[in-house]
Amino acid sequence: VHIQNATLAGGVAVGTCADMDIQPFGAMVIGITAGIISTVGFKFLTPILASKLGIQDTCGVHNLHGMPGILGGLAGIVAAALGKKEG
Repeated sequence: VHIQNATLAGGVAVGTCADMDIQPFGAMVIGITAGIISTVGFKFLTPILASKLGIQDTCGVHNLHGMPGILGGLAGIVAAALGKKEG
């Protein structure tokens, strides 16, 4: 289950900057980082949110779309800042 969620999280993160000029290595780094963040979130953060704060995330939306989406947004900012101007 974690492999499937990590794969989906990588797609979410890379999808935000997919139309920008990022190299395959950069896409792999973004995807792997999102997969790690998602898996660690499912393993450690979800129980903390449930026990300490009383927040129930039964579908794992926070770990599968929320945190990788934030990572993808930051990657998009970096890709836009480092991009080459055309014209």
